[in-house]
Amino acid sequence: MKRAETRLRRTLAFTLIELLVVVSIIGILIGLLLPAVQAAREAARGAQCKSNLKQLGLAMHLFEDANKRLPSGGWGYQWQGFPDIGGSLGQPGAWNYSLLPFVEQSSLYGMASYNSSPAARDTALRQRLATAVPIYNCPSRRGGDVFSVAASCSSCGEPIGIQGNVTAVTRCDYAANVGDGAPDASQLAAWPINFWGPANVVEAQKLTRLNQWPARPADWTGISYLRVSVRLAEVTDGLSNTLMLGEKYVDRRSYQSGEDWGDNEAMLGGGFNNDNHRSTHPAWPYMRDRSGTMSIGSFGSAHSAGNFVHCDGSVSTLAYSVDPVVFKNRGNRHDGNNTPIE
Repeated sequence: MKRAETRLRRTLAFTLIELLVVVSIIGILIGLLLPAVQAAREAARGAQCKSNLKQLGLAMHLFEDANKRLPSGGWGYQWQGFPDIGGSLGQPGAWNYSLLPFVEQSSLYGMASYNSSPAARDTALRQRLATAVPIYNCPSRRGGDVFSVAASCSSCGEPIGIQGNVTAVTRCDYAANVGDGAPDASQLAAWPINFWGPANVVEAQKLTRLNQWPARPADWTGISYLRVSVRLAEVTDGLSNTLMLGEKYVDRRSYQSGEDWGDNEAMLGGGFNNDNHRSTHPAWPYMRDRSGTMSIGSFGSAHSAGNFVHCDGSVSTLAYSVDPVVFKNRGNRHDGNNTPIE
């Protein structure tokens, strides 16, 4: 009887070899499943990114319905958006500030008034700069995070309208199509005001009165520019053939730090700038985010292919292998080159 029990116990026991085999099989299964899980998560993040652009495209159309024009790029890059500035001066904030009432963020839009007391304005602006609006962020890159800004950050700039350092900001992952031009220093040097914009509203009023706001260069042919924008009727190449908004390229190493010069300004803290406008010119190659490379005028993405919303509101995913000439033409609203992207 005892011998039978001993044989039974030996039969039920695992040998070391059997245990190692089981562990190896589990490891292989995990290795096979992990990429599939990661791919599924990235697919979900890509779908959310497309949804964001779809909603922003709808907001652009709602803005155009209300104002008869698409939102402009605002004033210079260090200006804030202010709800009490407009009319002939235009809105100092960029397109993403102007869209806030159309993405259920009216309270954020009206948070700071230029003509309020400086102390109250500073407090409200700091709060707005540090408020996340997830619809402006691609979840593959960041999900509405609030980033600390070092006081020593020389590239962060000091937004006009705020005294002292800004210590916390959010950033935007989408950019408006400024056209198929390649900006250079000679263009900027020729402007009657620098890239910061006018020093104050009095100077802005003078520029308006004397008609001295910088004219749009001929090769800036998109839907948004410094203080000017377009009507949808001016997109003569076809709304479905012209880019409206897309994901912008960012150096992978700088997602958190803001050290990429095309991603160093606050999401709602600037007017016309390469943080919120990008070009389709081949000088600014359309490419996937990579580490160690800045390309401050480029569209791009953290995904395996980038997402865009066209002027008709349709969303598409474009491969990085797209013909550069065809992609360039998609930034120009009226050049007659509307070859379909295959």
